[in-house]
Formats: sequence, C-alpha cells, structure tokens
Amino acid sequence: MANVAAKIVMKLLTVAIGIPVGIATKKVLERGWDAARSPQTPRKPSQPGVRWRDAIGWAALSAAGTVLADLLTRRSAEELWRTVIGTEPPAKVDKSTLDAPAGQGAATAVDATG
Repeated sequence: MANVAAKIVMKLLTVAIGIPVGIATKKVLERGWDAARSPQTPRKPSQPGVRWRDAIGWAALSAAGTVLADLLTRRSAEELWRTVIGTEPPAKVDKSTLDAPAGQGAATAVDATG
C-alpha cells in the first residue's frame, strides 16, 4: 500500500515540475524556430502553403523538445524526491507491460509456476 502512495506522490511531483518545463520548452522551441526561419513560415501540415521540409523540420524539432522535456521533468522529480524524502524514488511503470494480453510482456502466474 505504501508503494501505491509513493507512486501517487511521484506522479504529483512530476506533474508539478512538468507544467513549467512544458511551457518553457514550448517557448524555446518557438523562439528557436523563429530564429532559424521567418515567424510567418508555415510549419504545421494543416497550415496552407506549408512545404515538406518545414513540416518535417518542425516535427523533428518538436519531437526532440518533447523528449528532452520529458527527461528533464522525470530526472528533476527524482532528484526532488531524493532531496525531500531521502530515499530512492519509485520506479516508473512501463505501460507496455500493463496493456499486454496475458502471456505477453510480464510473466503470468501460470508461466512462473510451470
């Protein structure tokens, strides 16, 4: 039961840190794009007159920013946990094993016993 509470607290820390990190990441990405290209350059596929290279460039830049923001958020939350709580934070749950049908992903009780 304590593990469930720890995971909830960790999730709350991650959200609290992730909101400002996400806002900052968005601003940095948009300023970086505007510095490299004209601010009027269409970058999203839904915008009229977008060129392939602009759409792909924006997608790559956005993906890299998202991954970096996720990494920064998780690492910052883990460090805050260590500083405040004084123990190792709970492990992040791998969602792919939770959604897997029985017999795939995590071992089932039948697989473990034979």
